[in-house]
Amino acid sequence: MPSDSHALSERSSAFYSQLLSVAEELNEVSDELGQCIAQIDASLKKLNLGITVWVRVDYWEADERGNHEFWEELLGYAKINGKWGVCLRRLDGNLCDPDAAAQEEWLFNDAPRLLRLAAIDRIPELIERLIAQAKLATTKIQSKLVDAQTLAAALNPLVPPLHVPRPSKLPIRLGGQK
Repeated sequence: MPSDSHALSERSSAFYSQLLSVAEELNEVSDELGQCIAQIDASLKKLNLGITVWVRVDYWEADERGNHEFWEELLGYAKINGKWGVCLRRLDGNLCDPDAAAQEEWLFNDAPRLLRLAAIDRIPELIERLIAQAKLATTKIQSKLVDAQTLAAALNPLVPPLHVPRPSKLPIRLGGQK
C-alpha cells in the first residue's frame, strides 16, 4: 500500500504538469492579445490626439459603519510614464475623500492579466469617448482661434526684430585720459 506522502507527491506532480500546460496556453493567448492592443496603440498614436479619456470597467462601493469604501477600475487612453497609450487604472479609497484614493496605472500590456481581460469589451466605448472628446476639443479650439489670431496680429508690430544691430564701437577711454 502506497504511503500518503507518495500519493500526495504523485498528485502534486500531475497537477503541476497540468498547470504547466495551461500556463503555456494562457501565456500564448495573452501574448496574442498584447499584440492586438499594440496595433490599436500604434493606430491611435498616429492620430496625435493628445486627449485623455477614461471608461469605467468595474466599480464597487460599500457603506459599513460610516466608512464609504470604494474601488474602481478604468480603461483609458492617457499618458503613463511619459508614453501615450491604451492603459488601465485602479482606484481604491473612501468616497468621503476620493482625492486621497490609492491609484495604480499601467499601460495596457503591463497591467494585471485579469484587469486586462475585464477591460477588453470596453475598447469600442473608449474609442467612442475619444471621438466625442476630440470633437469637443476641436470646437473649443475653434472658438478660441479667432481671439488668438486677433491677439497675435495686434502684438505683431510690437515684436522686436530677430536681428538686433550691434552698437557702434566707441573709443575706449582709460582712467583719467581725455
